[in-house]
Amino acid sequence: MWDVYARAQVRFRGKMETIIQLLEEKFSLSGWTLTRPDQGHQKECLIFQAGNRKVFLKFGTGNAEPLRRLGKIGVAPEVLEAGVIQGKSFVIQEFIEGPNPPKSWFTGHLAYLSAFIRKYHEDTLLIELLSQNQTLTHRELVARDVAELEKRWENLKRAGGIEGKDLETAFDKLRKDAATLEAVELAPVHAEPNNQNMLLAGERLVMVDWDEIRLGDPVQDCGQMLWWYVPPAKWAEFFESYGFDPNQKLLDRLYWWTARASLVIACWQFEHGFDAQEFLRDFRAAVSQQANPHASF
Repeated sequence: MWDVYARAQVRFRGKMETIIQLLEEKFSLSGWTLTRPDQGHQKECLIFQAGNRKVFLKFGTGNAEPLRRLGKIGVAPEVLEAGVIQGKSFVIQEFIEGPNPPKSWFTGHLAYLSAFIRKYHEDTLLIELLSQNQTLTHRELVARDVAELEKRWENLKRAGGIEGKDLETAFDKLRKDAATLEAVELAPVHAEPNNQNMLLAGERLVMVDWDEIRLGDPVQDCGQMLWWYVPPAKWAEFFESYGFDPNQKLLDRLYWWTARASLVIACWQFEHGFDAQEFLRDFRAAVSQQANPHASF
């Protein structure tokens, strides 16, 4: 335990004393110890515990108000404290005990899942908070995403990460399809709604790691969950529960955002030295509106 503390002290350059003092004052508890989370996080995270009280700390969070609102409406862990220490933002949240939902969970909880997603999609205060930093229309958002993808795609090509003309054809189709997507009103999206970013606290689902939250296409989160975890024969049940009109325009958006997500993951994996071929196969399939090649259902 002390080895973890010593390494944290070096890494965070004295911020630990300030955090512990804050926790002692807030909870009237002493003897705080800390550990690293079991699962990896892109931002610096620690778990603090004193007696039965356990909290989660993350540095580099930026504006904590959207995260605070997500906690208030019950779709994310409650924010207990937030601020800036030595120029670095941080947030302290309740620590949620619970497993990641198995992939089979989603098909059996479509009504619950649709209500969960609508809770943050339709929250007016959350929309207002996110609108302060983003005033894009749907078309502008898609165009910006395509421009960013083009840069990463060229980097991937130069580094030798693209094998086969079919991938070039798939990317050209993604780019062309972007101009034909139905423009819709934007809503808050998590953008990375995989089951590793979810916890089951009893019967309650909680989503974590909202680092990429923004205003986006409402089908973005829904599409990724459906495509990776739910058989297509059950999608209509989800659409009806959410209130979507299940037409081809909806499916075009769903597959486009899913293809975009698969490509973003593939680029990240390649840039960090991992094998990206699995998600490139996902990307090809989603662009062509085909079945998920490594679906778990």
